[in-house]
Amino acid sequence: MSIESDSKPRATAPEIQSWMIDYITAVIDIPKDNFPVADTFTAYGLDSVELTIMCGMIEEAFAIDVSPEELFEHPSVLLFSQHLAAKVAADEGRKAAPAAPAA
Repeated sequence: MSIESDSKPRATAPEIQSWMIDYITAVIDIPKDNFPVADTFTAYGLDSVELTIMCGMIEEAFAIDVSPEELFEHPSVLLFSQHLAAKVAADEGRKAAPAAPAA
């Protein structure tokens, strides 16, 4: 069975947020209970190398292009998960829109 290269799984902000919490708590010693989703990535002690690795893992998990620069524009789990969910939804909307007729 082959998977089409342009198919992407639906990813909601809560799903992405949950994935990120699981990832971060696996990398650093911080409990999942009451995880501070509004704190910045630097508050967790994550460096640029670990954040870049996380971007690559997110790309694989949700089949979406993620640039490490997006982490600096949306510097918390809460903001980043909302941003990525909106990006996925916008991408799905472009794919669902009918193609413009050729002139």
